[in-house]
Amino acid sequence: MKSKLLLLSVCLLLALNSCRSDIESTQANSMDHTTAKLDNTTIHKLLINGTYTYVNEVNGEYFYADDITITPEQFNKLKTQANSELSTAEKSTIVSSFIKTWPNATVYYTLPSQGTLSTQNYNTFLTNINKAFDMISSQTSVQFVQRTNQTEYITFTYSTGNSSPLGWQQNRVNGIKIYNITYPAIIAHEVMHSMGIMHEQCRPDRDQYIIVDINRAVEGSRHNFNIYNDYAGHGAFDFGSVMMYQSTDFAINSSQPVMTKLDGSTFTKQRTGLSAGDYAGINHLYGPVNATSAINGTYTMTTSLANDKNVDISGSSTTDGTSVILYSASTGNNQRFTFTKSDHGYYIIKSKLDATKVLTVKSNGTANGTAVELRTNSNTDSQKWLLFNLGNNGFGFAPKNAPSLRLEVKNGLTTNLTPIVIGSTDQTVQPSTKQRFKLTKVN
Repeated sequence: MKSKLLLLSVCLLLALNSCRSDIESTQANSMDHTTAKLDNTTIHKLLINGTYTYVNEVNGEYFYADDITITPEQFNKLKTQANSELSTAEKSTIVSSFIKTWPNATVYYTLPSQGTLSTQNYNTFLTNINKAFDMISSQTSVQFVQRTNQTEYITFTYSTGNSSPLGWQQNRVNGIKIYNITYPAIIAHEVMHSMGIMHEQCRPDRDQYIIVDINRAVEGSRHNFNIYNDYAGHGAFDFGSVMMYQSTDFAINSSQPVMTKLDGSTFTKQRTGLSAGDYAGINHLYGPVNATSAINGTYTMTTSLANDKNVDISGSSTTDGTSVILYSASTGNNQRFTFTKSDHGYYIIKSKLDATKVLTVKSNGTANGTAVELRTNSNTDSQKWLLFNLGNNGFGFAPKNAPSLRLEVKNGLTTNLTPIVIGSTDQTVQPSTKQRFKLTKVN
């Protein structure tokens, strides 16, 4: 997904650049998780899927980046992912619960109190919060609704820096801190973090577009350049994203930028508004989610193995137990599905042949290779599917009754009549090609 680092306050910039360069090492928890001390900051270095992730802990608060905070529970999930002795299946289940989007694509909010702000600055703050909301919602399905009695919502305070919690969490209020009250796009950036959107330069595919030399970054700032393997980039890498750093951000010496393009050239950042890529990214993240109870329209599910092969209801039958297979693309209702929301993050996948019939894991099975069939909706966990947003790779699907498994084309074959089953994944987030499906709206 798209994202970008916001402007930091002058205080934070000065603090970073005044930090001493020597880091006091502390006892390592394991080879997968080590810690070090830098002034009043504990720097956690976590080895996850072969890549180092840094988290800064300050006074019990965990910073995933300078402007992104995570809960102790989210931090513990990261630590668990860094446990090399944990099975891939267990890690897969952990990833699915690390970050969540807002139910019904609706973000509830309360406006800030005036606090120490002058009346003029307070009115400016309120105006720009609403401009930020309008900026995001103008070209997306996301709605911002003032809170009445909702348990989960975002709120704002004027502060010495810009930061936001990451994503929706049950029974949590997302307290967004804003210093740059005169910049609607900066406020939008922090709101987007609360929506579950990450920094653009932290995409898993970023090394195909930029060179990052974290040795050129000031001590304690490496967490701003983490690669987030549990996220997916949508569209081409977006240098114009409102969520993108510039080359010299956090550089020890501005003549030696932390980031460059592959040809060695540098780039700047913008904070005037969302780019087309930002809007596309939000719509992909929240788009099979909107304000209604179902995805708006009917979709085909095309395997990433072959652009001309779709998930199909065998023989166009609606009898309980009918096999779900791979077959050559057609325009019939046997290859058309609607998605109705169930539990938060989960969907019921209905056949257009009969809206009472849904994709179901056979006999509520949890074994690798269990067939998927069409069956009357009885609201069981074997009929609820968690959608993994894979960016350019479409979507992955995990059944609620077996969250470590994924919907897949059996054995990765592309011949007609190949069964659709659930199978184990060898990667925690980006599954193999046979477990990736692209949703195409057909009406």
